[in-house]
Amino acid sequence: MNQKVKVLLCTGEMNAGGAETLIMELLRQQTGAVEYTMLIHYAGEKKQGVFDEEIRSLGVQMLYIPSVGSAGQKEYTRLLGEINREYGPFDVIHSHLNGIGGAIMKAAKEVGIPSRVVHCHADITFKGNAVSRAKNEALLQVMRAYIDKYANHFWACSPAAAERLFYKKQLSKAVIIPNVIDAEKYISTPESAARAKQKFSLENKKVIGAVGRIAPIKNYELVIRLLKELNTQGKEYTFVCFGRVVDEDYYNSLLGLAKDLGVEKQVQFLGNSTAVQEDIHCFDIAVMPSHSEGFGMAAIEAQAAGIPTIVSTGVPQIVDVKAGLIQFADAADITAWVSAVEAAEHCPSVSNQTILECFDNSGFNSKTMAKQIEQKYIAMAKEDA
Repeated sequence: MNQKVKVLLCTGEMNAGGAETLIMELLRQQTGAVEYTMLIHYAGEKKQGVFDEEIRSLGVQMLYIPSVGSAGQKEYTRLLGEINREYGPFDVIHSHLNGIGGAIMKAAKEVGIPSRVVHCHADITFKGNAVSRAKNEALLQVMRAYIDKYANHFWACSPAAAERLFYKKQLSKAVIIPNVIDAEKYISTPESAARAKQKFSLENKKVIGAVGRIAPIKNYELVIRLLKELNTQGKEYTFVCFGRVVDEDYYNSLLGLAKDLGVEKQVQFLGNSTAVQEDIHCFDIAVMPSHSEGFGMAAIEAQAAGIPTIVSTGVPQIVDVKAGLIQFADAADITAWVSAVEAAEHCPSVSNQTILECFDNSGFNSKTMAKQIEQKYIAMAKEDA
């Protein structure tokens, strides 16, 4: 085994998201005990991710490979073998690509990478018509079988995510790794909130905010309907959402709904944020109305900033850092969300010291978790060598 454990992190394009945030915290907090290399999977053209520049500035090499779906299993295995010979040999390969990790593990075992980690970051659900859902579910079952056969370490962001991807016999070995942040960087002050509101021309406006890609599972139509309900009560909020558009039809339907309800001037989709720890300070209330989430990183970030937060019951309870800042409401019950907004308006402020203590106690602080993950890599590399 190499003196320094070499870890190959498998991801897609490095944009803002729960898995990507965890990876960035690992890289930012690295101690030097582990040597990280990024393997970026792409289909079609290679695209620049919002974190790419920072990753390189941290001294981490970025390599690229066509996705398994675009290359095919045989060609993907050949390419991975070339990468392992040229840049490795790697002691650990860690896939952050949910079910596709099964195909990656098959290739990794065939090219001789000893420690093979599949990491599930979502309670995987499929949208679309019945035929599409059945096809995707069938593929997932194949990937689960591959994971069972070819992976030897099983990680997940929550128990629900683990149960969705891993067989029962693997659950006793599954390691729950919550998506962590450097909580200190999110601390909000009245001054930082004023700066964020000024940045987005939101002065003198009450803001309901969300962070997450624009896709049907995020259920943003609920927030648009919520704005209308609040208007009838004389409460005018602006909805601000940071996140990339991954479904143009859904995005256009949201704009259409806002126009139909007469709240189009109260809805702003601002794209990806490269400074989310500062930008969310413009929120008065944070929301995550998703139909389901494997974890719910944005809820963690909002609590670190001391923002009253409302999430759907499709978000795992694990995201509550026990600071008294979060409420859960049914993703289909608009009345419950109206009541939750009223409660959030009267939520007592929580001191920054208390918030940081809650993060330490809940295991969501990246400075601690990054070191623990490095030690896990070192231990598994020794065990599997």
